[in-house]
This record gives sequence, C-alpha cells and structure tokens, in this order.
Amino acid sequence: MLGMPAMYESFQRRIATCPDAGYKSSMKIDLNAPPPAAIFRDRGRYILISLLLMALALGGLSLMAYGILSDTPSSEGLEAVALALFVVPSLVFVYFGGKLQDYKKLNPSQENELAELRRRNPVIAEYCELVNQAGRRLIHAEYEACKELDEDKGTKS
Repeated sequence: MLGMPAMYESFQRRIATCPDAGYKSSMKIDLNAPPPAAIFRDRGRYILISLLLMALALGGLSLMAYGILSDTPSSEGLEAVALALFVVPSLVFVYFGGKLQDYKKLNPSQENELAELRRRNPVIAEYCELVNQAGRRLIHAEYEACKELDEDKGTKS
C-alpha cells in the first residue's frame, strides 16, 4: 500500500497529465453552431461525484475529531486513514468543483458585459438569441466562450 507522500505524488502526476489541467472551461462551446441541446447532461454526474467526495472528506474530519476527543490511545493507523479520507477526496473535489463552475448562472455585471458583447458581435448576438429560444439562460462556460470570441476578434482587427 502506498504511503501518504507517495499517494499524494501519484495523484499529482495524474492531475498534471490530465488534459483539462489548468483549464479555464472544460466545455467546448462552438458559437458558430446551434447551442448544444444536452449541455446539462454531465451536470448531475458532477454534482453526485462532488457530494460523494464531500461526504468522504467529512468522514475523514469526523474520524479526526473522534481521534482527538475520545479517550482512546493515539493510533498511527487511525491518523493515516483520517488524513487520507480528508486530503484525497478534497483534492479530487477541487477538480470536479471546477467542472461545476462552468454551469454557474451569470451575475449582473457579467450579464451587462454580455449585452455589450451582443451589440458588438453579431455571432454572439445570434447565439444568445438561439439560447433564449431554447428557453434557458446562458451559463458561465458559454459566457467565457463569448468573451474569447470577442477577444479574438479584437486582436485580429
């Protein structure tokens, strides 16, 4: 069985080689195509995984509290299990939490900026109109794609 430092290094190597490491948004939004109909397909899975990881981390915290508050003698095994149950799920939670960030609703300042982007760029305006016709609001990943398109257009002009 791997010790904590070796387990942490192994996890870090896996995260570093992940294709989405350091991503802004893991969703690929094409503003020149109609909005994806199944954009929320993976959201439920990410929420479930995040909840399970939080439950494991809370279990680790509970085990730590038990070890501290109980009258049992200290045990390296208990400490290692509690630490592993807290640290590893917490690190993985950060990854899936980042994926859930793509589904956030826009705040008022972002909506104002999006309105300005719609006035400046007809592609963005058309995409936003298609999203409105689909009966939903833009999510953060689509907002980021709109900003990137506008920045690309601004650098080419």
